[in-house]
Order: sequence, then structure tokens, then C-alpha cells
Amino acid sequence: MIQIYRCAVVLACWIMAGGGPFVLAAEGDAARGKPIFQATCVPCHGPQGKGDGPIGQQLKPPAANFTSAASKKKSPAELLDIIQNGKPGTGMVAWKNQFSEGQIQDLLAYVLILRK
Repeated sequence: MIQIYRCAVVLACWIMAGGGPFVLAAEGDAARGKPIFQATCVPCHGPQGKGDGPIGQQLKPPAANFTSAASKKKSPAELLDIIQNGKPGTGMVAWKNQFSEGQIQDLLAYVLILRK
């Protein structure tokens, strides 16, 4: 019984720390996230998420390039937080009041695909 409890604690800590890209992305559907990305994110991040959208290059700092090494270092949990709450000092706004939690998970799943 104690061994099961220890495994559960370790698993919970691992999940809370980001737990790898499949933990959070498993909740979302990239196919449903793609049209959300295309309608909302492309003007800044561009169609392939390279930060080269028509508005993205004019922002100070420029929109994030999801294919960059720096972006790939961000955990799914960090990306989720940025999508939900925005990023102060940048043009990235909070989306938690515009999209449902399911839509945000779908969007995250799609962004994770763009990073590869």
C-alpha cells in the first residue's frame, strides 16, 4: 500500500511539473485546435507558427516562433499558462475569457504539433 502511495505522489508531482508534452496535450485535440489557431493566432504567429504573421513582426518584442529552440524549451504547462493568461510586456493577450478550457486545450495540442 505504501508503495502505491509513493508512486501516486511521484506521478502527481511529475504531472504538476509539466509531465512531458503528452500529458496536457492528451486533453486537447489538435484537429479542433487548428481552426482556432488559424482564426485567432495566424495574424501574429503566422500559418506555421514561426512568428511571421503580418502583425507579429511589427510587435515589440515580435510574436513567438514556436519552431525556435527557445520556444521548444517551454513546457506544455508554460504554454498553457501563456495562452490562458497572456504574457505581460508583449502583444500576447489572455484567451481564458474568450475560449472554453476545452478550446484552449485543443489550441495547445495544435501549437505542440507546430513545434516539431
